[in-house]
Amino acid sequence: MPNITLNNISKRYTPDHPPAVDQVSMEIEDGAFMCVLGPSGCGKSTILRMIAGLENLTDGEISVAGKSLDHVRKGIFIPPEKRHIGLVFQSYALWPHMTVARNIEFGLKLQRMPVQERKQRVADMITMLKIEGLEDRYPAQLSGGQQQRVALARTLAMNPGVLLLDEPLSNLDAALRLSMRAELTRLHKEFGTTIVFVTHDQWEAMTLATQIAVMNKGSLQQIGTPDDIYERPANRFVAEFIGNPPINMLPAESDIAQHLVNISGFSMSSEVVAGQATLGLRPEGLQLSTDASGRGLPVVISDIMPTGGAWIIELQARAASDHTAPLNLVYTTQTPPMWRKGDPVFLRVAPHAMHLFSKDGARLPLSVSSKTTAFAEVNSPNLCQSKTEDIL
Repeated sequence: MPNITLNNISKRYTPDHPPAVDQVSMEIEDGAFMCVLGPSGCGKSTILRMIAGLENLTDGEISVAGKSLDHVRKGIFIPPEKRHIGLVFQSYALWPHMTVARNIEFGLKLQRMPVQERKQRVADMITMLKIEGLEDRYPAQLSGGQQQRVALARTLAMNPGVLLLDEPLSNLDAALRLSMRAELTRLHKEFGTTIVFVTHDQWEAMTLATQIAVMNKGSLQQIGTPDDIYERPANRFVAEFIGNPPINMLPAESDIAQHLVNISGFSMSSEVVAGQATLGLRPEGLQLSTDASGRGLPVVISDIMPTGGAWIIELQARAASDHTAPLNLVYTTQTPPMWRKGDPVFLRVAPHAMHLFSKDGARLPLSVSSKTTAFAEVNSPNLCQSKTEDIL
């Protein structure tokens, strides 16, 4: 299947309300695993339905290999059944009067596939989706997770060139979700199917996608690889939406923020500081030490919470010259902490974990300072090790 192009597509349900999708443009390359990620109501499912042909555009164009499937100004609209695109609904949409086996083979019968080949394809899908023994049951006799697997099997049986998935794993238990993620990755690599996957779960997006499109309030915020999205968020919304625990946010004018920036080898202009900018610090990029010689920021451990394989440590920070209330920070580590609640420690931040945003949320550069000691020069063995790539 050639590239799918969305050119300034918009969807407005009523003239008096903001658009559900507002002038979104993106290129989905052949064989890509594209994840459309965002909170509920951001327009991601609407985009999926417009690609499938279930929603008409208010404006813009959707094309495949330069051929328009939907073009408002030219009056072009190709109906869903002629787009050769598979769609798995979040609400399953199974035929209630058909058994599991008949639901899976329904599309194959419409394609007039030979009986023996059809039955073999159904058997393969039943094994792949781990629904053996359910062939003769009806949807009402299945759990939500089982119904969702049947819906996946029905669509995958058609072997579509483009597969649209609307939060297909949302009703599966944790173990099965992990298994299905691996299965989707295997299917993508084996068949080269172009997949457009809608989810609000950042973990699913980061582990499955080759490209992520982050949406908010109908607008595209950023598109890129999972590493791009996480390491260089385009704006404050993306930085706060991606990451668990969420990124720490500090007022750039605070003494604490300026101290941490300076000891990491950076500086902020007076215009930035005065402009109500915000400094973001990734929790895993914080580094604690009992050594006061590295000019680290004095902080106090206020809580330690094990999560199984990792620890979340809450910190309270207050600069000596700052008379405001202390700021709370969150630090994560996979190394068993040597400290206890109430212990004083010294905090530094790895350069790659610092992100600066303007008052309106746009990403700002951090300038390298020639007057401060570079982070690598004071990175001692008693600090948690972390990568120190240049973030500029």
